[in-house]
Amino acid sequence: MALYGATGLLIPAVFSTILAISEGGIIEQVGDQVFFRWREFLTNPYTWSVVLLALVSVLYISAMFLSYYAKRAGDEPAYEVLREYALLWSLPTIFASFLAFLQINKQNPAHFEQMVDISWMFIASFICFVIAVSLVWKSKYLGWCFVAVMLQFAFAWYGYGRSHLPYILYPYINIYDSFTNRTMGIALITAFSLGLLVLIPSLVLIMKLFLFDANYVRGNSGKKKG
Repeated sequence: MALYGATGLLIPAVFSTILAISEGGIIEQVGDQVFFRWREFLTNPYTWSVVLLALVSVLYISAMFLSYYAKRAGDEPAYEVLREYALLWSLPTIFASFLAFLQINKQNPAHFEQMVDISWMFIASFICFVIAVSLVWKSKYLGWCFVAVMLQFAFAWYGYGRSHLPYILYPYINIYDSFTNRTMGIALITAFSLGLLVLIPSLVLIMKLFLFDANYVRGNSGKKKG
């Protein structure tokens, strides 16, 4: 159980470090050689700010979802505990988001300026955060509460990705110089679209069969409805 919990936290934290690498200053190209600057990577405040954000975000999102699940299952003791965790991790999440936002200004001022230009996305993310925390605080509309959580991160990550363009790895790789040819591009978009056509109905079916099935949630999957 300890290993399972640790990997659930460490995997998102490790993957988040790619955000720090993509901002530049860590990978350096000298002639035909590419060097990874480990010292700058490990001592970079932005690296640790995104790691912190990944850790608290996983705990915050999990607590919000499990609060909704426990409430739907009618498990009030579990719901109260998880509700406290959701409220507990809400402030560290917004603090870590703000810290990462400030560190981008030091790491990549050009990216920060583009983020400011579309600041409405981050304002919308914060509004969704306030709505989610308010609903879980009042113990009302917990389904919509989790929808607000998903929108919170959707606005934040879309704003981050959009403002990072055209660079994928600043300043060496961008979407214009490294874009694939037209034929391959069409094939990738087609495959991605077909994948979504399969994935979205599958997710809806899974949620309908399990998450939104009251008998299953309450542990009565073997009993007949009625």
